[in-house]
Parts: sequence; structure tokens; C-alpha cells
Amino acid sequence: MRRIAIFVEGQTERIFIEKFLIMYLGYHKIKVKSWKELGVRGRECKAREPNLHADYYFLIYDVGGDAKVNSALKERAETMIHKHGYDYLLGLRDVYDEYSRSEIPAAIQGFNALFQHCSFRRKLRLIFAIMEIEAWFLADYNVFERIHASLTPEFIKEHLGLDLVNDDPQNYDHPAAVMNSIYKLVCQAYKKREKQAYQVAHKLDYDYLVCSEEILLHKIKSWRYFLDCVDESVTPEIERMVRSQD
Repeated sequence: MRRIAIFVEGQTERIFIEKFLIMYLGYHKIKVKSWKELGVRGRECKAREPNLHADYYFLIYDVGGDAKVNSALKERAETMIHKHGYDYLLGLRDVYDEYSRSEIPAAIQGFNALFQHCSFRRKLRLIFAIMEIEAWFLADYNVFERIHASLTPEFIKEHLGLDLVNDDPQNYDHPAAVMNSIYKLVCQAYKKREKQAYQVAHKLDYDYLVCSEEILLHKIKSWRYFLDCVDESVTPEIERMVRSQD
């Protein structure tokens, strides 16, 4: 069984990743455990744990903050890989309110530099959701209509001037605020609450997100990179080498 840990910054990311992995890899193939860091002692979050013969074991580690993702990986990487047998560690974080777009390449280089002399550096990946993970939700422009029948892409464009069908939501500076403005059209608010995170996670069309050429070729580069990292994490190195030679 391959063991993969994904470090995330909060509950919205944790809930989304739980649902995504089940939909993407198959409920019968994975075992998922979530852990939330609370001071010195953490607590296990509610998560589904499929059969004992699953192909993949995922630990979703909620560190409770954007800046903590990098440091958590740095502090735990060697122990998790060498002592606990993890095959891959991924870090997922937003960049809103911390890095400008121009600073993102330097931030990635800085992260890689932390592990440049480590034997396990090839087993680490840092993914920036630009500018927030909500940009990935906005890529499925029909998700709001599934949440409330009035929120069609046409209705949203008419009232907010947002062309969700054609826009690349990665270009929005504050995607969570965009979602909040959409919710307000039906007298609601998007506040990153746990219930809202579960609602969005269950309403997203994952087939569209992972298969749409519109997205994979023309939009949301950070989402495409995340998919690549997940694929890489569940594929043994020897198999990746064979594929690269084909």
C-alpha cells in the first residue's frame, strides 16, 4: 500500500481533498485519515476509511494556516518518509494575502532550497492554489446552480459582470470573495464554514474538473499541477520510469 500525506492549511482544503480523492481514485482503492493540528496535541478528524486492502493510504494533515504548510513539511518530512514509510508528501496552500503573483516563483524556489541536500527531496511537492483554492471551485461554473437553482452562469454574469464560463478563475485576486458575492445574490454568504465546504465539495462535478480539455489545456494551471502531483504520488517510481521511456 502506497502511503501519501497531504498537508493543507485548513478545513476547506481538507474537506475538498477527502471528497476529491474518493471520486478520483475510487472509494474501494483508498483509505483516508485526517488529522488536525491543535497546539502540541492534534486530533483525528472524521474521515472515511475504506477496506484494509486499499491500494493507497492518504493522511490529510490540517496544519491550521497558510504559512504553516511549509514549516510542517520541513519539520516532519524526514521522520514521515524514513520512519513511517510515506512514499510522498504534498503541501497545498493558498497564496492570497501573503504572496503577490510575481513572488510565487521565488517562494517555490525557496521551498525547494530547504530540501536540496536531502535524499528524499524528490518525494516532496508544494502546490500553490492561485490565488485561493476557491479558484478551483469556480472552474466548475455550474456548481452554483446545483447549490441554488437561480445561480446560473448567465444570472451571475448579468448581475455581477463575471463571465465564469470564459474567465480563468486563477486570475481573480480573491476567489473566496467572488464566491461570497455570488452567494449574496440569493441572500446567502460564503464564509468558509464547515457546512459550506461540505456542500461545495459534494456539488462539484469532478469528472468535469479532471477531464475537461477547457480546464486542463487553458485554465487553472495550479489545478493541473495538483492533479499531476497526485498522479505522481500514487505511481511507483519504477512505473514512472517505464512510462517515461514509452
